[in-house]
Amino acid sequence: MSVRANDDGAPDGGGGNPGAPRAPGGGDAPGAAGDAAARVAALTADNDRLRELLAAAGRLAEFGRFAAQQIHELRQPLFAIKGLSQLLLEKDRLDLEEVLDFARHISDQSERLATLVSDLRQMAVPAPRLAKKRTELGPILVRVTALLEFRLRKGTTMRTHVAPDLPPLVASPHGLEQILINLIANALDAVDGVQAPLIQVRAQRVAHDPRFAEIEVADNGAGVAKAVRAKLFESFFTTKGEEKGTGLGLAVSREIARSLGGDLTLLDQPGEWKEPAVTVFRLTLPVSQEF
Repeated sequence: MSVRANDDGAPDGGGGNPGAPRAPGGGDAPGAAGDAAARVAALTADNDRLRELLAAAGRLAEFGRFAAQQIHELRQPLFAIKGLSQLLLEKDRLDLEEVLDFARHISDQSERLATLVSDLRQMAVPAPRLAKKRTELGPILVRVTALLEFRLRKGTTMRTHVAPDLPPLVASPHGLEQILINLIANALDAVDGVQAPLIQVRAQRVAHDPRFAEIEVADNGAGVAKAVRAKLFESFFTTKGEEKGTGLGLAVSREIARSLGGDLTLLDQPGEWKEPAVTVFRLTLPVSQEF
């Protein structure tokens, strides 16, 4: 019996699946490459969705903690307004200057209350997608400092320095704000109970790669034990206890940094600072090349 060979020299019949489709040149079926690309695209989309869910969970946890800490701050202006109003109602006679003085105090406390509520509302807004764009660091630092000002009033000194030649970053303003809130809030926890607590923030271009900027947050707390350094960025790992930490802040912050083309690390050594520093986190992000 004669055996007819295929174009590629392989015999027809006997072994294999003669009915299977073949790509030109004997490769895989034409749809295989397309199927693989579709699977990769689906996995990438799933990964993006999981990253967004993780960021949302971290933001929700931080908001809960932030709201709990704000309760005392909200009570103060409320009690002040109530007390001043009660004095006005109970006094038999008031001259105009007294009324104006009470009104000024009530107005000041009302403004403070409105600011606190606005801060809570800002924290509660669902996180938008992390779209990258030219982002100035200075205004975001001002915003983060204002959000955490109620904790800084307790005696902690915070110093910031942004290099004058630092160009805009390529980042998500919302994502960058969330990272800085996490890092500075952690630094505030670290210096709790320290004599002369100090937090330092500095930002400059990376010396060996000017395509990137580095933002460093340093504190003079007790430091991070070697035994926990390897787990520090793991989700749900915390050294603060359940009442103070969720273990999501650093994990979420690193995910955001990497999604923006950068990274977040804990330095082995603090490096040189104008004032003593013990623990330093470094956030690296790309800078805009448009000038």
